[in-house]
Amino acid sequence: MTDAPRLARPALFAALVANAVGQSFLFVVLPGLGRRLGFSDIQTGALLSVSALLLIVSAPAWGFLSERIGRRPVLLLGLMAASLAPLGFAFVTASRLSDTLSVSGALALLFLLRLGQAAIAGGIMPAAQALIADSTGSARRAQGMGLLGAAYGIGAILGAGLAWRLGGAEPTLAFGIVAGACGLGFLAVLLLVPEARRAGAPQQGGSGLALAELWPHLAITLLAITAYAMLQQVMSLRLQDGLRMSPEEAIGKAGAALMVTSIAMIAVQGIGLRFLKLPPLRLLLLGAAIAVPALCLLALAPAYLVMLAALVAFGAALGLMLSGNLAALSLAAGRGAQGKVAGLNALRQGAGMALGPILGAALHQLSPVAPFWAVVVLLTAILALCLRPARAAAVPEPTR
Repeated sequence: MTDAPRLARPALFAALVANAVGQSFLFVVLPGLGRRLGFSDIQTGALLSVSALLLIVSAPAWGFLSERIGRRPVLLLGLMAASLAPLGFAFVTASRLSDTLSVSGALALLFLLRLGQAAIAGGIMPAAQALIADSTGSARRAQGMGLLGAAYGIGAILGAGLAWRLGGAEPTLAFGIVAGACGLGFLAVLLLVPEARRAGAPQQGGSGLALAELWPHLAITLLAITAYAMLQQVMSLRLQDGLRMSPEEAIGKAGAALMVTSIAMIAVQGIGLRFLKLPPLRLLLLGAAIAVPALCLLALAPAYLVMLAALVAFGAALGLMLSGNLAALSLAAGRGAQGKVAGLNALRQGAGMALGPILGAALHQLSPVAPFWAVVVLLTAILALCLRPARAAAVPEPTR
């Protein structure tokens, strides 16, 4: 057990990567797979969105609960759900593709599976974010949150790559791989991640949250996740309807495109932040300033290669924005409320995941490029929030 503290962070990192693989794979593969299963685009968007609505309720509850029972139990429960749900997805997919299950039956079962997964796995992000905040000082908070983002970025790459290689041809096998990866992540946390030691007791008689300082960062989370979820939902649809690709080719090319986006994001979070060493608010502003023109290019892109170039720039911008925003939010929260603030932030993430797919699917009915211009509007709103006069978000921490 003496190696547990040294291995705790790599184990947590691996578990977050596994969870992100499942989320990324589902978002990339389901729009195209949904058509194969007999679902309409709106039904598939609703499947992703309605389950994300449950995350809005569950994530803050798990974040508050982590202040009382600890980060580790919340993580373990969430990872268990993340490992079991893909097995159900595999069964439903195989049954529907073999015509042993009706379209309505498959849709109902997938809704139940996604709702159950969202209700329990919604605690993974709040608990992980709070755990990292517990173990990093103010000077290294942006790098710590960058590690959190890098884990999800690597998972997004692997999930998109899995969709690229197997999502169109062998979706059942791919869901099985996701289940195995999340199961290994559960074991890694169970064996190697101890409970965090937190400075200061949980506050009584109220949340103690400075909402005047927190709300811009919570709004940025909502806008950024909504924008990214819209892109995930409509990428393969635009390739099908805008560039006239087949469903199988579009799924693969969409997976490759989103994989490139995640590679750029990881490069910034895992390497770039070590050299930039900018305060969180400047990281946020720089990322927003890059993201707006990148998405304008993506909306206007006439060919797949131009889309890839725009997504590289957007991925880098997203890495800067998410790391800077999480660090600023964590520092504004202070020591006594990391789990609570992580839960509130996850609520905005859930809202963005809920709004993005359904908005993307609805706007795609108007035009294949309409969702992309909507994302430009969202990113412009983020830039406006970054430019508003505000006090520095870095709050001095107690000496550890």
